[in-house]
Amino acid sequence: MSDTNTNTDTNGKTDWSKRELGALWKKKSATQTYLSGHLSFEDGERMNVIIFSNKNKKSENAPDFRVYVSEKPQAKSASGSTPTPSVAPAKKAVAKTPVAAVIEEDEDIL
Repeated sequence: MSDTNTNTDTNGKTDWSKRELGALWKKKSATQTYLSGHLSFEDGERMNVIIFSNKNKKSENAPDFRVYVSEKPQAKSASGSTPTPSVAPAKKAVAKTPVAAVIEEDEDIL
């Protein structure tokens, strides 16, 4: 796929890098694959997020994924296993930056 939005400004930033809101990493737990990462806002705030596929999707109008505010990761347990990700209650504040995501059609995203 060719990216037609590669214009650069005087600082060398591309259109895509100026619009970036954060980053996600694919992770695996004992029971599922999920995305974990962060969103950065114009006011400098950085919010950790975790994204799970919607296993209870009952209609085409239901979302495919659910996004949650993530708590800080816990240290590994004495057994050496990574704990299941924990989810914090969402903040009431709304981001000042409009959130838009581009997900390429990839059947194995999760």
